[in-house]
Amino acid sequence: MKKTVLFILCLFPLNSFADQWKILGVRPMGMGGAFVAMAQGPIAQYWNPAGLAQSSGNASGFELPVSAGIEMTGGILKNASEIGDMSEQFDSLKAAQTSGGIIDAKQMAAFTKTLGLLSDMNKPGKGALIETAAGANFKFSKIAVSVNNYTTIGMNPYIDTVNIGLGADTGISGINVSGGNTSTPSDPEQAAAAALVKSAIDVIGFSETEELICGSAGCLNSQILGLNNSTALANIIVNQAAASGVSDQELLEAANTISENINEVAPIIQNASSNNTYVNNQSNLSLAGGSFTEVAFGYGKYFNFLPGLAIGGNIKAVQGQIAASTFRFMDESDTKDFYKDFLDNAEKSWKPAADIGLLWNVNDKYPKLPFKPRVGLVVRNINSPKFDGPAGSYKLDRQTRLGFALSPANFWHLAMDIDLTKNKTSVDGYDSRVLAMGTEINLINRKAFNIPLRAGLSKNLAESSSKTAYSLGTGINLLYMHFDISAQMSSDKTEIDGTKYPNKLNIAAGFGLLF
Repeated sequence: MKKTVLFILCLFPLNSFADQWKILGVRPMGMGGAFVAMAQGPIAQYWNPAGLAQSSGNASGFELPVSAGIEMTGGILKNASEIGDMSEQFDSLKAAQTSGGIIDAKQMAAFTKTLGLLSDMNKPGKGALIETAAGANFKFSKIAVSVNNYTTIGMNPYIDTVNIGLGADTGISGINVSGGNTSTPSDPEQAAAAALVKSAIDVIGFSETEELICGSAGCLNSQILGLNNSTALANIIVNQAAASGVSDQELLEAANTISENINEVAPIIQNASSNNTYVNNQSNLSLAGGSFTEVAFGYGKYFNFLPGLAIGGNIKAVQGQIAASTFRFMDESDTKDFYKDFLDNAEKSWKPAADIGLLWNVNDKYPKLPFKPRVGLVVRNINSPKFDGPAGSYKLDRQTRLGFALSPANFWHLAMDIDLTKNKTSVDGYDSRVLAMGTEINLINRKAFNIPLRAGLSKNLAESSSKTAYSLGTGINLLYMHFDISAQMSSDKTEIDGTKYPNKLNIAAGFGLLF
């Protein structure tokens, strides 16, 4: 037994990387994604092919699962929401730039805050994952045959924080402060706001701020004689806001916003110059997609050298379809054919692959232990097949998951899974290593009629920012036909226009005929 375990462990180094573990099947999703030691029925082939060997409660038949989900990673939804809140100020700032208008304190506050948010979006792990899974799974005694598809699209934003200048360029007038008032405000609160803005401009540097606003050194002084220092510029920005009806409280809030964000955005503004206007901005969104269709044959068998130990495996032919595309936000010609380019660039190839699993019914060795404990281990894609892609080969690395299960009663089951591999995803810098726990209670617990209730939770241990996701599921088993639904939702939500949206949402449905 020790030699067998050592052999299996050698198949997966703990520092290996792979795609995020997919939740295939309605029953596993309802239990939070914990099913390795619970593996039963046709989808046991995916979760742990050793489960095919079980005779007790292990139905034959077919299952047709389908699921879809989206996950916003690294807090990107919150960033996008906050940037959206600044859109009104950006509209007025754009109007000022294109018509030669004057920038005021609220516009400058929106600009500095948004620069910080945009820069934050370049941090590793910011993006979005769209995932789907569907297939047909058949089981006949200890043999299983399946065709399943797993598709993932990762969205990775890049924000160019160099080409952000507001100065003049082809077809753009640039900010023009002519007619503005450079005098120190007489109102104490307005004067305090001007002092905060002045300190922020000093952090950036007056000449750098001047280039950002109107495009070249000395351009502000040419518009208003004497506008050659941070005090005069701060005064004109505050006075313009007050003249447009901004209250003293709003002015102080805007000034504080500028002051709070200036240390983060100063290096960005200092890199901008008259030659780095936002019309040359290279910000883009890249999509990386992988769609894998597995045609698999599986078998499980008990071995006598350890009572209760079953070993199973899958032999698979996998078609990998890899796609990638990038478009720039500022280039309309890029956006028109973006989705078409994404599909046209896809590369297809077929590769062989194999899975192996172990499942130990502990009571067969230690019959006095309560709750029928089981331990499961599965290694998917042992050979780490490589597929052709637009930018070279794509390696589908092995994944390893450990599971435990208890059954306090024939109608009540508990399960827990944990990834032993730290799996990377299609979002750059966002990794996945999931701990999942779940339970299932069968209210009637008969083959001909049953209503199961399922609940679970999961946590991505690889990302400290990831919050707990909760799952619920139910269904009806009638005359051996199974109709099931389940959903998974993260506990953290982002409010947009008064409505809160979860940062992660998965739904699944399925139909099966089990006997």
